[in-house]
Amino acid sequence: MEEIHYLIENELEIIQDDRFFKFGTDSVLLANFVELRRGDKVIDLGTGSGVIPLLLAYKNEDLELTGVEIQAEAADLARRNVEFNQLENQIKIINEDLCQLEGVFEAGSFDAVVSNPPYLPVQAGKMKENDFVAAARHEIYAELEDVVAEAARLLKYGGHFFLVHRAERLTEVIETLARHNCQAKELRLVQARIDSEADIFLLKAKKGANPGLRVKPVLIIYQEQSSEYTRELKDIYGL
Repeated sequence: MEEIHYLIENELEIIQDDRFFKFGTDSVLLANFVELRRGDKVIDLGTGSGVIPLLLAYKNEDLELTGVEIQAEAADLARRNVEFNQLENQIKIINEDLCQLEGVFEAGSFDAVVSNPPYLPVQAGKMKENDFVAAARHEIYAELEDVVAEAARLLKYGGHFFLVHRAERLTEVIETLARHNCQAKELRLVQARIDSEADIFLLKAKKGANPGLRVKPVLIIYQEQSSEYTRELKDIYGL
């Protein structure tokens, strides 16, 4: 069943289908973390319902955005979300395998790459979800190595790769980036509450850069032990 929800209160809406993996806070935080310049060409690898390109188009002027989604049904939903918000002039959705983009985009075609990839290796636990949700959670169609390798290929020299991932895989992510000539440059850990461990991280990497990592203040989602967002989260959601 499809439902319509606000991405930005009274500004940006998204159609969601309960067959698919519904976007979460991770994608919203990543879109907010991304830093772009006017006129940048940006590609989102594994765009799902298109939430990240929608938010980037809303928050930045004159971008050329492309969302890549391997699942045809999800890609169709992403296209409809772009049309629903009248952003066809900024966002293009393509139904392609991110591991097979050599014939679609030349190397060095983009100023920035963004991705909220599947967090779990296939062998990490049983997959009880339907095929659509399983593919969003588990590395069925693309592993971390595949995502990083393609991001590095697509980026211009000096371009940036922005991604969100599970905190337990931070070392693996940084090492994989380095193997593909992308250095981690800016890190922000995200935790549910001030007294909890980090669940995920936001990372900015640069192609062809020298080593040197800046660690930003931790992002806290909820106020103390309540279910109320912190002031920063409310600002991100436009509340």
